[in-house]
Amino acid sequence: MKKLNKSSFAESISDLEKATSVRGKIYHSIRVENNKVRFIRTGKSSHETIDLEELYELYLNVSKPTNTEAKAYISGRVQSPSVSIINALDSKPAIVIEQVKEPSNEIRSRKIQSSTFKKKISSPQKDETRFFLVLADILGASYLLSKSIGKPISASDVFYTGNFKDYQFDQKVEENFVEISENLKSNFSFSSNSLAHYIDGLSVNHPQLGSRIIEFDEEQHFTPALHTAMKVQEQNIPSPFFDRYIKIMEDLEYLNKQVLPKHRIKNRLSCVPENYTRFISWLADVNEKSSGYIETKNNGFPHLGGRIAQRAYYDCLRNAAHLSAENTNLESPLRFAKKYFENATGRSFNQISEKELKKLIIQNLKETYGFRI
Repeated sequence: MKKLNKSSFAESISDLEKATSVRGKIYHSIRVENNKVRFIRTGKSSHETIDLEELYELYLNVSKPTNTEAKAYISGRVQSPSVSIINALDSKPAIVIEQVKEPSNEIRSRKIQSSTFKKKISSPQKDETRFFLVLADILGASYLLSKSIGKPISASDVFYTGNFKDYQFDQKVEENFVEISENLKSNFSFSSNSLAHYIDGLSVNHPQLGSRIIEFDEEQHFTPALHTAMKVQEQNIPSPFFDRYIKIMEDLEYLNKQVLPKHRIKNRLSCVPENYTRFISWLADVNEKSSGYIETKNNGFPHLGGRIAQRAYYDCLRNAAHLSAENTNLESPLRFAKKYFENATGRSFNQISEKELKKLIIQNLKETYGFRI
């Protein structure tokens, strides 16, 4: 089905009288202003905003999106109004439309000036957003894709699905994923839908880095599930960040004070679990209450803690995506642990200055990956 171009998309949004969610919540006073979609929730008096670029990327890439799917595109707590607005557009009478250009080409060609990044970096941002704004300043924004800088990644940019069998890995790598999946207690019921929009960042034809997946890993990644999976993955897919990541995951204090709270786990471990099986047994033994953070994932990991296992499995897929026959131009990934920057400075990430952050990224590129930027 043909899609509205960006200009028609914005005009159509401004023409909406209201948008209603599937649960009956109404959003009104909708208009587009300064690249933002402004709206008011019924019962509220002040406007909220949605980034127009993010909303347009969701519209282009996901047909009839859900709130869960919108989280990969829409920052802030405005997924429901975003989905409601797109659904309201779909229900409008047909209007003149034109075929848009393939979105990733449009994204790649967009030039963002350094001064724009300086302004964004100086304002309060999520840690991941701040990291990628500084990285874009280092590499050059035209060489980087990331939702954090307004250039989301789509399936046309990189092959990345939820089923390792789709990648056409060689036999040893595929066997490695079988072992990883077994150790994470998987039922192997994986989806083949593209997960490209979950990737944090992607360098594209950079003069030194080439094309690579780039991840900024916060506390929620450093779980016993990833520890188990990486110990298996390093046997066949060596990566320069493995030793550093495994060391972080063997830090009991970090696990108890940072990682478990991120997953809303109230109990605390007396030692680092030997493997993921021991960890999920512990969750059951201490009667940890299920939540969206450790919920069962029937599509791959049908047990308490399944969401944690799924994240670890997805991380392993990103570590190996460059080995797929579908990603002929992709090179090995770069991972940056938030804890690396905090350890280096002795301060929380949001207290690290832009100058220090830039210096540490460049240092990590050199010392861990051998790049001189």
